[in-house]
Amino acid sequence: MTKYYIAVTYEVCEHNNIYEDMNEYRVDSSADIYKQIKEFAKTDVAPLVKVYESDTSDFEELRLYKEYQFKEYECGCNQ
Repeated sequence: MTKYYIAVTYEVCEHNNIYEDMNEYRVDSSADIYKQIKEFAKTDVAPLVKVYESDTSDFEELRLYKEYQFKEYECGCNQ
């Protein structure tokens, strides 16, 4: 069965109580998923990217597949 993936980037700042979704990206499951996720994080300067999977291309029923954290994009406002 084919799986479909969508990545959502998040802006996170614990100091200012921010946890907001920013953008959604379709993930090509035939390519290196981590490489794609890393590029999405870099584009949005997002410290958190959640990847959801679905059994259908319309993404009606989503399940959390995996979370990726990128320390290099974490908020530095409390330093």
